[in-house]
Amino acid sequence: MSEMNNKASKQSPKAKKKFDFLTFVVEHREIPLLAVLALLLIVVTLFIPTYLKDNYVTILRNSSINLVMAAGMLCVLLIGSIDISVAAVLELAAVVAGVLMRGGQVSSILGMFAIGIGIGIIAGLINGTLVSFGRVLPIIVTLGMTYLARGLIPMNFLLGMEKISSIDLVDPFKSFILQPVLGIPLIVYIALAVVLIIGLFLKYTTVGRSIYATGSNPEAAQMRGVKVKWIKVLAHVICGATAGMAGIMRLGFYNAIEKNAATGQEMYVIAACVLGGVSVMGGYGKITGVVVGAILVATIDSAIPQLFTGQTMMTDLFKGLLILAAILLNVLVQRATNKRNLLGRGI
Repeated sequence: MSEMNNKASKQSPKAKKKFDFLTFVVEHREIPLLAVLALLLIVVTLFIPTYLKDNYVTILRNSSINLVMAAGMLCVLLIGSIDISVAAVLELAAVVAGVLMRGGQVSSILGMFAIGIGIGIIAGLINGTLVSFGRVLPIIVTLGMTYLARGLIPMNFLLGMEKISSIDLVDPFKSFILQPVLGIPLIVYIALAVVLIIGLFLKYTTVGRSIYATGSNPEAAQMRGVKVKWIKVLAHVICGATAGMAGIMRLGFYNAIEKNAATGQEMYVIAACVLGGVSVMGGYGKITGVVVGAILVATIDSAIPQLFTGQTMMTDLFKGLLILAAILLNVLVQRATNKRNLLGRGI
């Protein structure tokens, strides 16, 4: 008997789990995207040999604002919701903070960020409450918030102002965002810090795991004691807070803001998430995929115009094709996973 146990113990370390390609793709949907990014960089470098050397800092810098918003959008998409008001909230936060700095009510960088994040939290709280407790469709709620936020921007109808410009901002704030640290602008480090915090929050906290559970199966999550309605509110609050923060970053980046300045930016944010493998149905998505998606969008915006000079439609064409391919991949992977799970249960 002891000899049989010894043989079993000797054989067990040798027994290796068989590699399952479908499981690998499901767990690492950002890997195919990384391959696409690498292929794009190789092709561009063949035509423009100095492209990566000349543009890598620009790509990181230009992706930072969208990356911060995409990190918040990830939380919303994970619960099976969406927020198309992030660009309008960005504008409102930037304008209000800029007006207060112009009037001398606030002069510190920390104060500017506190104002922006606070405005974003209020917008997210309204969105989340209406979606969760009011049971209104997220697309309707956040569309309404888009018009509301832009309507509240205190420019022409209150101040007779067309925009916030550099002259309205104090010098320390104007130079803060793009201040280089080890050759990389500070805005990149801020974006990475936000990504790290949200990534750790989603992966290692009970509330973060509850966000995944809510999007995957809200009824089952409710039975396990998850306060699904409040989790949905929290996800929207996080998304609003990152949009407000991004507004201050954008104000510091351009040293200016005006009404409708960020129109359409919400699509870049959603594109970064979808390209990064985040399921639009909720329940699946990784912060690493969002990072790769945001960098890919910034790379397309930078590289394609240099490859196809004067053909502006090519940039949107490439992004559109990639987004459609990413959605198709997500759908096919999800169907294959569901089918395998049903077969495994003998259904």
